[in-house]
Amino acid sequence: MRSLILAALAAFAFPAAAQPITGAALDAIFGSEPQVEINLQGSLLRLAAAAARADEPEAALMLDGLRRVTVRVYPAAESERSLAVSNFSEVGRRFEADGWMTLVRVRSIPGTSVEDDGDVWVYVRDAGDAFDGMAVLAVDPDDDNAVFVLIDGTIDPTQVGALSQRFGRIDIDGD
Repeated sequence: MRSLILAALAAFAFPAAAQPITGAALDAIFGSEPQVEINLQGSLLRLAAAAARADEPEAALMLDGLRRVTVRVYPAAESERSLAVSNFSEVGRRFEADGWMTLVRVRSIPGTSVEDDGDVWVYVRDAGDAFDGMAVLAVDPDDDNAVFVLIDGTIDPTQVGALSQRFGRIDIDGD
């Protein structure tokens, strides 16, 4: 599951123009504070872009287009998993109501013989030749958590393609 999330972020690392949900609203939906909370914006993103500029100019260009990166990880043990899936389904409805497109939706079928990789939602906000945003939501049964990632800014998809070529193939199976 973790490799699937990382692959989605690396392959589609497009930022979000408008946030249909804030961190505080997400905390309210989950009824708790996150185990992990990352909020990058402004000067921190500019610092990362400046640090990358000499050695990785393509990465610096992508970072220059970002306004904010938000990551939240909530506990979702097996007993809380259906609630976490329901919570993220609600968040997904908010994205869709705000005009975001569902790019990927993977639904697990707990209790079956089918391998359970968890539930994953990937939303993008289309802006013609670029994306204005990307959000990845995942409930991971292996790590007993629910992960929310929102990238805000603008990145040209050709920049992502150039970085993918430079850094090679992404192994989504982790093998």
